[in-house]
Amino acid sequence: MGQINKLAVAALLGIHLLFPAAFAPAQPRPMAEDVFTPIAQGYDLMREGNYEAAQYQFETALKRDRYNPFALNNLAVLKEQQGKVQEALAYLVDAQANARDYHDQVEQTCFARGLCAGVKPVKILGPTSTIAAVIAGNLQRLQDKLAKNPLPPEPATSPAPGPLKR
Repeated sequence: MGQINKLAVAALLGIHLLFPAAFAPAQPRPMAEDVFTPIAQGYDLMREGNYEAAQYQFETALKRDRYNPFALNNLAVLKEQQGKVQEALAYLVDAQANARDYHDQVEQTCFARGLCAGVKPVKILGPTSTIAAVIAGNLQRLQDKLAKNPLPPEPATSPAPGPLKR
């Protein structure tokens, strides 16, 4: 039995030496152009105060990359600016889930009349994620804001009255 285990280990080691890429962690890739462009344009629109057009651009990017943390973060910024803190938190939680996998660097950050920092990516990959720290900071700021000023409870809605049955 010991001989079989030694042979198995030797075989795996041989495969690893022949095909090292198969065992290496996935290398970060730059953001696809059809995702990068609407995020960069959306950021510029957000800086100009054209929030509706910016939102459209970020949503366009998400249609192509559902978990893109740059687009999700920037949508959170817009929602927070609109006073929709719960929606902003939801976007940030989604953004945080995959942020470490995105190594595109942050060119600029801005505060859009609120607590959160919007970001513009650049086509330069770094050794680690820079967006992850921005998202963590935004999440912490919103949580602190909610701790100081809790949201009022959602009003309960009852179903619309229908015809009475006898």
